[in-house]
Formats: sequence, C-alpha cells, structure tokens
Amino acid sequence: MKQKKIHRLEENTSLPFALIAISCHESLLKTAWSLNKHLKIDLSESESTIETKENPSQKFPVFSDRETSPVRFYSLISNRISNVLLVKELANIDYILEISGEVKKTDLSAIIKEIKQISGVTAALEVDLTRIKRKTAFCPI
Repeated sequence: MKQKKIHRLEENTSLPFALIAISCHESLLKTAWSLNKHLKIDLSESESTIETKENPSQKFPVFSDRETSPVRFYSLISNRISNVLLVKELANIDYILEISGEVKKTDLSAIIKEIKQISGVTAALEVDLTRIKRKTAFCPI
C-alpha cells in the first residue's frame, strides 16, 4: 500500500513590524513624552520588559501604546541599560521605536521626519531588519 503524503501548513501569526533607531540624550520617560506629543500617540510604561538571552536578569524597560490606532501598535524600548546593549549592532542608539502592524514606507518616512524634529534627538533612522537578524517583534501582540 502506498504511503500518504502529509503536508503541514505552518501558521505565521506574527504581524509585520518596523524599527526606528533613535539617538537621544534625554531620559526614556522624557523621550516617551516627546514622542507622544509629536506623533499624537499615548506611550505609557508597560509592565512587561525585555531580556536578552545572554543576561536574562537584565530587564530593558518598555513604553507601549496599543490603543491609539486600530492597525498599529507602538513600543519604545531602551537599547542600553548599565552599559548592556539590547541590540549589539546598534551600539550608538539609545532607544528603539517598534511599530507593529500596518506600516507603509511613506508613513514610516513621515514618522522619522517628525521624530527628528524633537528637541534632544540627534538621529532617527529606519533599522534594516536583516542587518540585526530580527524576524519577530520585540513586543509581540
């Protein structure tokens, strides 16, 4: 008797996402406040944190907004805690703004342009996800 072939579909439920690297000499709280004001979002301190595989005891704080937009979710993540980097490839970056969901290139460019207008921000740029080998969002829904 001939053996049946079995095909399995793997469900990919992760939302698309984009990362914006932000270099800013202001604190995380002040940066979140400024982003709220300029982008008209509502980042607030999240109870969840991010940890690295190398040092699970090191917790990176997150400010999130899951309410402002029905199609986008924002998370501001500190990239540096006590000289430990969350993303080693982004050594000169202080914060990462993660936008999960529907993000068009034109929208992303407009967001970056607006971030650059914030006092204290010295750089804001889109992160090439292949450069940091990131396949999933830091703060999945």
